[in-house]
Amino acid sequence: MRLFIAIDFDAAVKAALLDVQDELRARCSGATFSTRDNLHLTLAFLGECDSVERAAAETAMDIDFGAFDLTFDGVGRFRGHDGDTWYVDLAKSPALISLQSRLVKRLTAAGLPVDARPFRPHVTLARRVATAIQPCPCPPIHAGVDRVVLMESHRLDGDLIYSPLATKMADDTRP
Repeated sequence: MRLFIAIDFDAAVKAALLDVQDELRARCSGATFSTRDNLHLTLAFLGECDSVERAAAETAMDIDFGAFDLTFDGVGRFRGHDGDTWYVDLAKSPALISLQSRLVKRLTAAGLPVDARPFRPHVTLARRVATAIQPCPCPPIHAGVDRVVLMESHRLDGDLIYSPLATKMADDTRP
């Protein structure tokens, strides 16, 4: 099973992210756009794991963290050979960086295959954008973080599906 640990967002945040995605969609063609259910912020990509590694990932997620807020504040892109990946960027968040760093340390200590690339927090809106476009506007979007989720990535009838497997709630979740 292909696993990653992520921050999932509530319906209001996803709706705001989809508004930005709609602006992007109007500016380009031929891209693959993230679905509403797949909008997330990856904290750690694990890749192919067996059931023992899945259990170790769930154990590693058992870290103390308080609820915190994120602000999305821009649109950017990663250049690629088969088109660019466009994303919503975040304002600096020491709480997010701390959470991700502690999580990766626990995963690594458990011997899990954590992606070694530097952490660049973002939410992917579109992949394989082939046309040269100007960035679209992104009004500030505020998101509360009160949980992290172990997700499985799989294909169903050709569609990419992310299924939650386990959740770790913040120690001081907000109502």
